[in-house]
Amino acid sequence: MNETKYLFGDSTESQLKRDFLALLDNYVDTCVKAITLENSVFQLKEDIMDRRKLKNTIIEQLDMCLLTSEQAISNAVATSKEKTTITQYAAKGREFLKKYIDDGKVRLSEEVFKEISDFDKKVNFSDKENRAILETFFIHDPLNIIQRNFIIKATKDGFAAKVKVDFEGDISVIYGIASSQVPFWNRHVRVSDFIKGIEIPARMKKPLLKKEETPDIVVIDDYLVTDVVQVGNELEVIIRKRMDSEAERFRFKMVFKDQFAVEVYHAEEKEMEKYIQAIPAINALINPQKLRELGEKIIARLNTLYPKKRSMESLHFNKKDVFEQNLVFELLNKIAEIYAPTIAQIKKHTPSLEELSLKVEDESGKRSEIYLKKSKVKEKLATIKEKGDVILKILDI
Repeated sequence: MNETKYLFGDSTESQLKRDFLALLDNYVDTCVKAITLENSVFQLKEDIMDRRKLKNTIIEQLDMCLLTSEQAISNAVATSKEKTTITQYAAKGREFLKKYIDDGKVRLSEEVFKEISDFDKKVNFSDKENRAILETFFIHDPLNIIQRNFIIKATKDGFAAKVKVDFEGDISVIYGIASSQVPFWNRHVRVSDFIKGIEIPARMKKPLLKKEETPDIVVIDDYLVTDVVQVGNELEVIIRKRMDSEAERFRFKMVFKDQFAVEVYHAEEKEMEKYIQAIPAINALINPQKLRELGEKIIARLNTLYPKKRSMESLHFNKKDVFEQNLVFELLNKIAEIYAPTIAQIKKHTPSLEELSLKVEDESGKRSEIYLKKSKVKEKLATIKEKGDVILKILDI
């Protein structure tokens, strides 16, 4: 049975694999919400800076006022004929002025700090809201994926898992994964859950009544898989005899390129890891094909975690944190640049000048039309004024 196909509005074949017009409409909605919130954050941060400058200016003026007053008192004492009496009053005057100004500085600082604290809370709330908005957008993979990198670690009952998704445009997102919702990963897993019968020569050992050392073969079927890191075509796996950081363990570093390569490390209980392939007799008995099969099956299981990605833990653009450095607008501009060539193709094949259109062909071969009014996009982006104009120009609707 055929898959759902997307064609251009004039029925010309396209390379689209999804409803791009729904994606574009969602992107525009995201722009309006996210940029509005980021603008409020900019304003709040300006307010915070203004309050700090005002407080510093007032305190400087109060200090100058105190200095001027003390100088005036000193001059009055110096020119007085009744120095003994006037000196006593001068001391009281200085004490009164200093206490009055110091109290004023404290009250002012407390009031400004409270106001700044309120602004900070609003900034944090807006950032949290913006994070949720962009999480909802990115959770559906709105851009081409360059690669996915998984990190999982055994916990008391199952696994903690994360995935880093690298999109085109130097955009990356790290998600937490609800691994407990994937039956395979909601428990501890052993090597035998992937493949059985792998033997590793762990060490050189002298058998009883023999003079020469021979490789000591360990069957790793029952070893627990405790740590897995996949970065591109590299995979690192740690297996342990027990769920204990000091237990005997193996570490496999695999590289899946044109020619598969693997490094094997072993650690006795409570000891440091050793690169065991440095010993020729051990290296000769390691079966790379079996380890490759193990790695491939682990990767296949890792991929089952991806649909359960949930909370967005970080969002980076050009290696910079989008929220910490207020790069929401720049990020959305980049996405507009990525979408623009597809929009140009859709415009070219859309019969009407008032809209963008596609045709969708379902599994039975039935076709229907989907469209997005250009005026609708323009009206939405107009609500964010100059920044909306910038995005509209890039999209070239």
